[in-house]
Amino acid sequence: MAYVNIKIVEDKISLRELREIAQEFYTTMVKGVVDIEKEIVAFGGEYHADANEVMMENGSRQNDVWGFNVYFDRPRESWIEYISLINIRPKAGNMEMEIQDKNIRDKMEAIINSKIE
Repeated sequence: MAYVNIKIVEDKISLRELREIAQEFYTTMVKGVVDIEKEIVAFGGEYHADANEVMMENGSRQNDVWGFNVYFDRPRESWIEYISLINIRPKAGNMEMEIQDKNIRDKMEAIINSKIE
């Protein structure tokens, strides 16, 4: 399935462009998934599973991909929420929608913030 407004970011994306992507569904926030090994991010989609599918088609491995939300009206140091249905992974020790492993959250935060100008 083709998702027109899901963008894989390997380098940088402007905050303006990110807000444009967010207009499709949520306006004040954007959903995304990050590949913590390849250090790339996919932004957009109605569900995290949409961007997750695009990442899988792009060669990512499911074990490396985690879901998040960025809320534009929050301060940048706290604008990422680490909650997604795709994060429920009993085999990886994550039993909830929110990512429990601080190391994974820290990696995600560094990657996501490095992509957004």
